[in-house]
Amino acid sequence: MELQFTITPEHTQARIGKLVDQEVVKDDQLRARLLGKVAHLEDRLLAPLFFLLGLGGGMLAIYFPSRELSPEKLISMAFFTVTYVVCWRFYSDRLLNRLRKRIADNRAKPRKRFHNVNRRLIESTLRTKLKAAEGAYRLEFDDRGFTLIKIKGKGAKSGLAWEQIVRFKVTPDFYSVACAKLDSKGKAYHIPRHSGLMDSDTYQQGLGLFLSLVPVSALE
Repeated sequence: MELQFTITPEHTQARIGKLVDQEVVKDDQLRARLLGKVAHLEDRLLAPLFFLLGLGGGMLAIYFPSRELSPEKLISMAFFTVTYVVCWRFYSDRLLNRLRKRIADNRAKPRKRFHNVNRRLIESTLRTKLKAAEGAYRLEFDDRGFTLIKIKGKGAKSGLAWEQIVRFKVTPDFYSVACAKLDSKGKAYHIPRHSGLMDSDTYQQGLGLFLSLVPVSALE
């Protein structure tokens, strides 16, 4: 059997808001995980980094400007090293705690401007993808599965066998079906609940037959 329908700019506009919210949540979760890893790495490296910077800076100050290692310089370097290690042992906790507090305060500052820019970028990317899906389609199906064909353009064709379907979702505008691979990527085949190209009763009858062949229960 064959059904025909269109995916319109109105469909795109209806879907964009919810999809943007979902992608923003995913992006925030990913950023939070990355920032957590960076923060953990910073905490581990902060003490050795500052220790080596201070020690190396002191050594270089003794070595320059003459750039030669005399016995006096070696003694000075040894004395500086001992003094630096003792001072580090007694005063480093206070210094590092202040630095960690400042770093934590900086991480806690809201990044609303960046968040708004990121949301606009996500919306622009999604809108471009959804607009590419707009157009007229032909849905062919039988007892083995279905094939979805874009009527204009390059006539892109794809589909699923019924047994491949693991997710079936109902929204105000679409019936959506997906295999495990598509579902893991947050993608699906979207079949509009109204045609735009066929008589309404004929389309609804054909759509009812299509839905009766879907082997999984619908999710709202």
